[in-house]
Amino acid sequence: MGSHRHCVALLLALVAGCATTWQVDSYQAPGSDITARSTFAWKGGQTGTVVDVKPAVVTATDQHIRAAVVAGLVRKGYRQVSDPKSAQMLVSYQVVGTRKYETSESPRFNAPNPDDVLMTSNPQPPAASELPRERRITAGSVILFVDDPATGHIIWRGAITDESRASSSEQAIETVADMATAIVETFPGRAASQ
Repeated sequence: MGSHRHCVALLLALVAGCATTWQVDSYQAPGSDITARSTFAWKGGQTGTVVDVKPAVVTATDQHIRAAVVAGLVRKGYRQVSDPKSAQMLVSYQVVGTRKYETSESPRFNAPNPDDVLMTSNPQPPAASELPRERRITAGSVILFVDDPATGHIIWRGAITDESRASSSEQAIETVADMATAIVETFPGRAASQ
């Protein structure tokens, strides 16, 4: 059970808290004329972490991301089609989680009073040679890709990368979906005349 929690945290703990404003890094290929296109098909996605994640968590994440992205594109004026061969855009995603450890550079809190340290009857503070404290940092990215089916090239990409903690897999899945929603909000909307 503890191992499952660590896997979920690594995969999905992408942001701290529920209400966060993310910086979306986006790219649109020159000459892609996205707003002239009207249909898209869902290609699916990939999840990558340094540890194994239970299939149920991956499936739930996929469903939430798909719902968020499809709803966002429909609001922007695009129509989903089931056959990728008839679509003018193919939409996919990647969720990537990483974990690293950083040595704390900050001074210790609650430093003892010098008079207390000099008294032999009082407990002594940790030795100066003791290793500094390490902090685990979980970072993750959600990346959306829009491909041109005719060429196979990416015509648009949007990504959010952030550090985080999540208290449950449900909260983490919702956060990933919120990130996908924030990314699709930066996607160009269809021209009003079309």
